[in-house]
Amino acid sequence: MGFHPSESLLKLSLALLCIMQAKGQVSFVGLPDTVTLLQSSTRGTVVYTFTMENCNSTNPTVTMDASPTTNFFNTPSLIIAGLDYNIEITLSSTVALNADVVNQYILTITATCDNETVFNQLFVMIKNDIVEPQCEPKFSSQAGDTVTVYSNIPASSPIYKVVLRQPNNAPVTYSIIQPSPSVFAISTSGSVLSPTSGFTNAAKTYQLQIKVTDSLGNSCNGTLTVEVLPVYQNPINFTVPSTAVTIRENAGPGAFVTTITAQGNNVQYEMISPNSAYYINADTGIIRTTFNLDLERIPSLASTTLQVRAYDKNLRSSSAIATVNITVLDVNDMAPLCTPAVIVNQVPQTTPIGNILATLTCTDPDVNSTALSYSVISNANSLYSFRMQSNNLVVNNTLNYDSAEIASVNFQYSATIVVTDSGTPQLTTNIPVFITVTPVNNYSPQCIGPLTYSVNENAPFGTVVGQLNATDADYKFNNVEFTIEGGQNPPVFYMDPKSGEIHVLGPLDFETRSSYSLRIQVVDLNNDIMPDPVNQKSTYCTITINVQDYNDNPPVCNPPYYSTTIYSTLVTTSNILSLQCTDVDPTSTLTYSIVGGNVDNLFLMNGNSIRHNPFSYNPDGVYNPVSFTLLVKVTDSTSSPQFSTTAIVNIDVVPWTTTQPTTTTTTTTPEKKTKIVNETSTYWQPDIWFMVVLTITAALLLLALSLLAWKLATGNPICGNTATEATQPLLQNKSVANVENPLDAAKEQPPPPSKDKKDIAPVSPLSLQFDGRAQDPVTGREYLFNSHTGERRWL
Repeated sequence: MGFHPSESLLKLSLALLCIMQAKGQVSFVGLPDTVTLLQSSTRGTVVYTFTMENCNSTNPTVTMDASPTTNFFNTPSLIIAGLDYNIEITLSSTVALNADVVNQYILTITATCDNETVFNQLFVMIKNDIVEPQCEPKFSSQAGDTVTVYSNIPASSPIYKVVLRQPNNAPVTYSIIQPSPSVFAISTSGSVLSPTSGFTNAAKTYQLQIKVTDSLGNSCNGTLTVEVLPVYQNPINFTVPSTAVTIRENAGPGAFVTTITAQGNNVQYEMISPNSAYYINADTGIIRTTFNLDLERIPSLASTTLQVRAYDKNLRSSSAIATVNITVLDVNDMAPLCTPAVIVNQVPQTTPIGNILATLTCTDPDVNSTALSYSVISNANSLYSFRMQSNNLVVNNTLNYDSAEIASVNFQYSATIVVTDSGTPQLTTNIPVFITVTPVNNYSPQCIGPLTYSVNENAPFGTVVGQLNATDADYKFNNVEFTIEGGQNPPVFYMDPKSGEIHVLGPLDFETRSSYSLRIQVVDLNNDIMPDPVNQKSTYCTITINVQDYNDNPPVCNPPYYSTTIYSTLVTTSNILSLQCTDVDPTSTLTYSIVGGNVDNLFLMNGNSIRHNPFSYNPDGVYNPVSFTLLVKVTDSTSSPQFSTTAIVNIDVVPWTTTQPTTTTTTTTPEKKTKIVNETSTYWQPDIWFMVVLTITAALLLLALSLLAWKLATGNPICGNTATEATQPLLQNKSVANVENPLDAAKEQPPPPSKDKKDIAPVSPLSLQFDGRAQDPVTGREYLFNSHTGERRWL
């Protein structure tokens, strides 16, 4: 195929060239163009010369690309021609033009001048200028061509013909130039003729040099070797003209069938009636199979009759014919064919034993079909799970879904059905079996211990009391949900439905309730192939939560105020009185200590009882007070948390002198030890909204106080009770006023309680730190006061 320039491409190139020249740009003068080059052109031949104009650079560059790619052309050379450059393209040293291969080259020339680039194309046509005749390559080679003939060939018979590849410039003449003269002749058409006198009956070889010349005198030479073979008289015959052979199928291609032998010399063998299944070795007479004989595919191969000719290779007319009958026996080479080839099924885990999972349809494709037998080969997971009943696969054992081993293989039982024929040799076919088991909810969940938990009564919201565990034998194992059944009003505990953790939801109080019994429902989840609330299984278990005591209540003394009168002669080992104090926290241990009013340390605590040290009522010496108000602190713990209360004990001492003569006794004043009493003040920080409300309330209160002051200034009482009447003593059992006459005080009995008096409001533990109660005459608010320290606390 040749390459020809496009007319439109030439027009486009010329138009671009005109535009570039009009603008004064770098351009090629003479491109694009087409040139013709002879095939016989040699290296250095100038292909084309053209000019590059308007290039002011002193060092322009020119490159060239050829299509098709070739190295037959040198890189364009630049020659300065005044203000322009002449560009010349020549053939390279590797040039080997051949118009029969490529008859056109497209050269794209690109020039760069300063920063300006221009390109154009040159089309080179190749013309074949070689016209001499061309002899056949084998004939014109150094070894030449060879022909073999028998010596009895007729005289002047054509034995060879000289053929030209390119017979140009007719007429062409043929001549034998060696040996000269020659016994052979050659015709005007190029046929070599045997000698006019024929050949002698002997083997002989001749070598001829033949010249072929056209009308212009161009020529080519060739060599011909003539081998003459003698003719022998050689009779050929078979000792056994007919033979029968039995072979087995599937012996493979090239399998030996039989050997036939003919008598004579130079014997060759051939099949008269060609058969695609067999071939014969021409030299040895061995018959073999061409391909693997398969009676199932080609039943006609069961019996074949071949005719074989034996002949003299030097004299083909000397020959004989034999008959070979071949019988092919069937071989058991086809395994049973079964449908389906793979068994894939899905059944629930409750599929009963004996249920048919699949049925096979199998046949033996061999010509001699045989009986088939079936068996199952199981793996470790499907052992004893299946069995065969004839050609049916049935369940042999319970298909278990709830097993970690079967879960590891995606709940799929795998096995192999082996189908065996009864031929020789026996052949088998394996049918893979994949049975997927789907879940069925079989088991109810079971609660496992512990079922008894303990929690401290001060446990905050969200505290984990414990975790109830439950098991479910259905896969996925232990996939259960927990809920608390029954009413908790208000709810005290919350159970995480997934984990079974029990959390504290409401406040606990050991003193109110020390134990809770909860009924827990445990429900299994997603244990069927599809969620089925109807088949969902549940169980109930009862747990017990014991509330542990925490010291969160202060001790209480009943009554909180005590009053008694003793004689100064009361022995120091006798109890003056015992405080009746209790604590609702059963784990609390009460301790008692005197924290106030113990003048000269005359009193001490013995458990919850008060005792005294010796008194001194010597008019000429130490004279102790006769009335004491003791503050006894009752503490419920020695460690944190610790709560306490204060009881007030009034003791009046009656000095008494016995008839026993007095003795002078030196009284040692015990050292007073300073006790530090820590008081914890609890404060709270209100929210912003509360501060706003408090501000508004304070403003309203200030307005009310202003109104009260105005009323007092005008003398108009707001209510009927005066401030004096409103003042009430804190101690209702006994007045705390000093008794001027101790004997009269000792004899005085407390007045009976008046039925007309109103019940005093219960006193909080905070008030136990104070020994008086009064009402403010201005505001009307009541307050507690301490007569010793002067401290006040508004109620």
